[in-house]
Amino acid sequence: MIYLFDTSAINELHNDPERQFLVTGLLATNNPRISALNVIEAVGTKDDHLRSSLVILLKTLSHGFRPLATPNTLLKVITNAYERNDRRPNITSPGEEDSIWIALNSPDELDEETRREVLDWKNSLEGPFTDAHREARPQLQALFESGEAPRPRSVAQLIRYYRDNDELILESLVELYRHITSRTLSLQEARIFLRDLPYWSLYYAGWAHSIFSRAIREQKYGVRGKPGAADLWFAIYLPDCDVFVTHDKAQRRALRFLNVLNPRQTEIMSYSELRMRLLVGNANNSKEGDQCASGPILARAAQ
Repeated sequence: MIYLFDTSAINELHNDPERQFLVTGLLATNNPRISALNVIEAVGTKDDHLRSSLVILLKTLSHGFRPLATPNTLLKVITNAYERNDRRPNITSPGEEDSIWIALNSPDELDEETRREVLDWKNSLEGPFTDAHREARPQLQALFESGEAPRPRSVAQLIRYYRDNDELILESLVELYRHITSRTLSLQEARIFLRDLPYWSLYYAGWAHSIFSRAIREQKYGVRGKPGAADLWFAIYLPDCDVFVTHDKAQRRALRFLNVLNPRQTEIMSYSELRMRLLVGNANNSKEGDQCASGPILARAAQ
């Protein structure tokens, strides 16, 4: 099975006293993958020793495979592949993201300048994401209070609204597709494209989730306790893994909801659930090994 980790789960695994045992078991029976986001967030760690140790763990888990591309790059890759009728594109970090591959293979050479560049990249993602919702809230609240539009009472209701009024999304998608491929889709072509590539549905649903949580709901709105941009970006990876592991409760709730749009129906698991699965699985394997080993011993004793 293909396992993919959120950075919160990587941190828990790193600090786990049974880390070596868990990593060995994971690699022996499964196919863990890492993402460019994992590497970027690890490189952003301030403490030199901890940063190096986290990157080494990621390299071990990667098992020689390049990380999955950053979500925005992945969307471009699969869109360009669709345009040229390539249904099996390479979704690992491309040449333009070689710095991520270099960082993964040379953790001791990472310096403060590299760390700052990574933090700037992450801030450039989170900052506009937060600002966009903060600025949208007054406009949306005025719209609802005036009666011009009904207020969605749940994320599901908001997504159903967009589904029933799909031109709102399709017009945006057509523009993005043209920007990426230089070709303009018709609205009907855009519908087929959205149906064929769940990555884009998950991307838009992630935005709908954040808009509802931060800009639409009347109470308990805002940033606190809500999944951030990077948390929701991980939804784009769901079609490429069997199990996604996170230690972030808000992210786990959000991704379990968004997962209904993922044909693969990836299992969204907490780190504690993964830990229990691996420990129990390894314990059972050990018992079976002991039983197998005892056979020849008992046979020799009987002789």
